[in-house]
Amino acid sequence: MRLALVSLFLLLVLGVLLATQPANLENEVRLALPFMEADWTGSVLWMIAGWFGAGLGLGYLIALPGRIGASRRARKVEKQLAVTSTEREKAVTHLNKAEPGRGATEADEMQRLADEVARRTETVQRDVPPPS
Repeated sequence: MRLALVSLFLLLVLGVLLATQPANLENEVRLALPFMEADWTGSVLWMIAGWFGAGLGLGYLIALPGRIGASRRARKVEKQLAVTSTEREKAVTHLNKAEPGRGATEADEMQRLADEVARRTETVQRDVPPPS
């Protein structure tokens, strides 16, 4: 969608510039930077195209650090995903070996966890609230 909007904008600007082509090519624009000895003279069309290109270049350079950081984070997450999937495969293999002939289902895992919690909390004594 963004690409289509940018393309339409560029076509509009190009159409306007080409529609006024004789004026754009004949009228000269002078650009003099006061803090330097630089002095450029060129047609309106070439000045507009040059500044537009410079704006695109600066926009790309400004967005570059964000893209680099995003690609670094994506690689890090991919590595973590590979490790996690390997650990998951090991756990599923272990569960399948524990119960031959039957794969571990979600209900089996929930029951196993409930049994483990019950086993660990058998020795815990509850504080009985005082009578009121």
